[in-house]
Amino acid sequence: MTLDFWHSYVPPQTGRTNYSFDLTDYKRGLFWGSCGPSTKSLQWLTHSNLAGDGTNYSSEQISLADDNGKPVKIISGQIITDAKHGKATINIEIEQAGTTNKFIGNGEYKIVG
Repeated sequence: MTLDFWHSYVPPQTGRTNYSFDLTDYKRGLFWGSCGPSTKSLQWLTHSNLAGDGTNYSSEQISLADDNGKPVKIISGQIITDAKHGKATINIEIEQAGTTNKFIGNGEYKIVG
């Protein structure tokens, strides 16, 4: 899994810094897609947003969407960022089909811009 496209932005509605990133999981191998051959195939992708300029984000400060842009409901947990060491730790629970589950992307990641 890879955390990439890390960037900050300031929405005019709030004037507060937000951070956004994608979390992706690829299958490695030789694949033939619509653009020809490739050595990886996307398995899943989520888009995440962290509201505010901090290091510890609670579930209320995190928004998550699937690869189709559909919001994913976060039940509990947090994301902790460490800019000095360039890492982020994700530990959240989400709602899937009416039940609470650990997020498949939980773990520690290197922040890649």
